[in-house]
Amino acid sequence: MHTADDLGHREVSVDVLVQTMQGVPRMENSTRSATAGNSVLTPQQQLEALRTELDGIDSALLEVVRDRIELCCRIAVLKRRHSIPMMQPRRVGAVHEHARTYALSHDLSPEFLDDLYDVLITETCRVEDLIIDADGEIDVAAVAPLRHDA
Repeated sequence: MHTADDLGHREVSVDVLVQTMQGVPRMENSTRSATAGNSVLTPQQQLEALRTELDGIDSALLEVVRDRIELCCRIAVLKRRHSIPMMQPRRVGAVHEHARTYALSHDLSPEFLDDLYDVLITETCRVEDLIIDADGEIDVAAVAPLRHDA
């Protein structure tokens, strides 16, 4: 059985996601690496190389999302212990504003990031509710935050 303390102490936030994405090579670098060397790759080979790179980015993104949800489990345990309400509208607003500011300064759609955070926040609230409303001692692993059948 796992407790909230077993989840580790990784700080995962929007900033971590941003830093993760900042380390990802841009498309022009990817295209150059796919055509580097003495032989020129076919368009299909270049496409496959780029898709492989995209798969790596997707894997990193999924890991960061999982880390974010695990951290929110720890937050929920703290809220439960200290009778702090689950919903924190100011925090939600701050997260959305940070994403909007990031989008505008990085040529991304603010609406897209707003929608993305709506999905992330909805799932986090669901998980936090499960933990806060649970009877007895909390076993965070038993909450199965990534499953909707829990």
